[in-house]
Amino acid sequence: MKEQSWLSTKEAAVLLEVSQRTVQNWVDSGKIKASLTMGGHRRLSREDVIKHLSATRSLLTGNTERIEASTNDDDTLLRVLIVEDDYAILRLCELQFNQFSVPHQLYLATSACQGLMMVGKYQPHLIFTDLNMPHIDGLYMISEIMKMPDMKDTKIVVVTGMEVKEIMKMGIMPNDLLVLPKPIPFKTVETILYQQSNALTQHVKII
Repeated sequence: MKEQSWLSTKEAAVLLEVSQRTVQNWVDSGKIKASLTMGGHRRLSREDVIKHLSATRSLLTGNTERIEASTNDDDTLLRVLIVEDDYAILRLCELQFNQFSVPHQLYLATSACQGLMMVGKYQPHLIFTDLNMPHIDGLYMISEIMKMPDMKDTKIVVVTGMEVKEIMKMGIMPNDLLVLPKPIPFKTVETILYQQSNALTQHVKII
């Protein structure tokens, strides 16, 4: 059976593994083209959606290849994970983190599910995560990470554009979590990187 050429924002969200709101934001910002039906509903070209999906996977594949190619066994190198379902924000973070003077190894995940897999594999020292993500939200991911004995010293920072009332509807968030707004304050992020890198270095010296 021939695949349909046009997708609703909901169908595109399932294909891209992001929230429907994220797809709508991408359309509004011009990242993905859309047409309107007679009833005022958005329809996206399957070809455009697949191109966007390929670009996202290319970013993650390139990041993974750099990670696997690294043979640095330095225990003082800060491992940082960013979990964000918006490709544009994720790309911006990658570019910005590359400019930071603090030595670190960066990992990228486009969903909470992928984030949990990377946590289990790489055991990052520092995690920046969004909350509003499809399938498994960031709050659930955080609760699962906090159950892991090996992750008790990991610092988790929430980065979200959600209002306090919206966050409260999702559930109870641990009191000790730092919450940063969007647009992301990268000066603050760099300070956090510096603090965590120093803490890691001191911890390794003690051991």
